[in-house]
Amino acid sequence: MKGKTIFIFLLILVIHSFFRFYQLDSRSPFGWDQVDNAWAAKNIIVDHKLPLLGFQAKLNSGIFIGPLYYYLIAPFYFLTGLDPVASGIFAGLTSLFTLLVIFVVIRKIFSDEVALIACLIWAVSSSLINFDRVQGPVNFIPPFSLLILYFLYKFLTGNLRYVFLLAAAVGFAFHTHFTAVFYPLIIFCCLPLFPRKKPLSGYLPLALAVFILFLTPNIIHDFQSKASGSRSLINYLGTYYHGLHLVRVIQLTKDAFIEFENFLFPQIKFLKYLLLPLFLIISLILSSFKKQSLILGYLFSLWFLIPWLIFSVYSGEISNYYFSINLPIALIIIAFLTWQIFKIKGIAFKILITGFWLYFALINVQNFFNTHPLGLRLQKEAVQKAIKAGQKIEFKQGAPQSYLYYIYTRNK
Repeated sequence: MKGKTIFIFLLILVIHSFFRFYQLDSRSPFGWDQVDNAWAAKNIIVDHKLPLLGFQAKLNSGIFIGPLYYYLIAPFYFLTGLDPVASGIFAGLTSLFTLLVIFVVIRKIFSDEVALIACLIWAVSSSLINFDRVQGPVNFIPPFSLLILYFLYKFLTGNLRYVFLLAAAVGFAFHTHFTAVFYPLIIFCCLPLFPRKKPLSGYLPLALAVFILFLTPNIIHDFQSKASGSRSLINYLGTYYHGLHLVRVIQLTKDAFIEFENFLFPQIKFLKYLLLPLFLIISLILSSFKKQSLILGYLFSLWFLIPWLIFSVYSGEISNYYFSINLPIALIIIAFLTWQIFKIKGIAFKILITGFWLYFALINVQNFFNTHPLGLRLQKEAVQKAIKAGQKIEFKQGAPQSYLYYIYTRNK
């Protein structure tokens, strides 16, 4: 790696860190999900209760993701004496992991230039700053989505041992969000591309064992609860599955490509429908339609197509972040096209594309500083004031005041 590349990346890392850790106590949100994490960490640290389940995948669904995230955040609550500032610290460190994954993976697949452009865009985007600062397992969706794509790409292009990393990454994804179900479907769609090599027959069972290992806590709980999780899943699917209809597919078109909007101004957000096809055409032409590029283009397409089609048969409520698995793919496409425009001969295109991103950075930085969220510090002050006034705050699930009251009075 060139020294210039390392220097620029470190500079971007400083910018990224500033926007993720600046005014940590006052800008870190502490809402329902963060309170759930805090109580789970408290149960591990104080009560020595080891959970077998994580977040409920959908409210009142009875379906839960894995508990690994609780174990990851518990040491931070231990080191801060259960203070929920641990939430903001962990979110910031997760964002650093995300930036590192973006840099390493994009650099390996494309180039230093594309990787640095992607990192800089991620670092200054106000929507992604907000995403990174709201602590929760969903913060791991973008980096693990990108890792899964990379491991799958390496496996499909002949590096068989990447199947173990792929299995582990997919297994971990089931501890982050229920949209992890997309990954096995994507892998299934890649079966015709699996390498025809002898060792594969021995590797696949071992890889499956690695994947199942990550599901073990949920499986144990399912046995203990007499398959309550399995029944909940079957009932939920039966309730919200309504079949595939063309009208519904068309309705979800805007959501299927919504992650591009993180990088586009409202006036040009219609371009989100064109960027994936444009990327596929340009990348394939530049690579002379080599096998690796064809596989990569196919994977990029699946990353958008599978969530789009699956949610088209789902009648429940859909949130924008349910499509977060294709957020890093949208970022790659934007960065790749930016570099291709910049490389066009003539100063005009260089000025145009540089000016666009400078303006993007300026607007997003202004948005960041003009936003004054009611973060953790104000919640702490309100609870401390209530305690001084002799008020008692009863436990209420998901309520920040309940948790703060507990940590301030636990030793009294």
